[in-house]
Amino acid sequence: MTTDYTTDGVTTPRTAPGAPENIRADIQRTRADLGATVTALTGRVNPRARLRGALSNIRTRSASGVSRVRAQAPRRARQVQQAVRNRPVPVAVAALTAAGAVAAVVLGRRRAVKARSARGRRLRGLLHR
Repeated sequence: MTTDYTTDGVTTPRTAPGAPENIRADIQRTRADLGATVTALTGRVNPRARLRGALSNIRTRSASGVSRVRAQAPRRARQVQQAVRNRPVPVAVAALTAAGAVAAVVLGRRRAVKARSARGRRLRGLLHR
């Protein structure tokens, strides 16, 4: 349904604001907006999607950290090499201390894993009697 409207004295053919074509177009736009909103909200409340997003973020950050370490490794190796040449005994003692600390952490974790495993076996044995 087309009628003539005047805007500042200029007559232009347009569709009336309450015309069925305008209402249908408005309904279609509203549906599209609502669909986009529902899709966005679904992504925010979906646990699987949130987990995937978090894992992707972690992967990205770890990859950038790895590349940063790789870029710094040659310089750090030269610094350590120079420190060893300058003072071999203190550096050797520090290296042995660090190696001992790493070994203590690794062994402690292994013992904790074995203890958890043994505890689980005991519990399973009690439950299946």
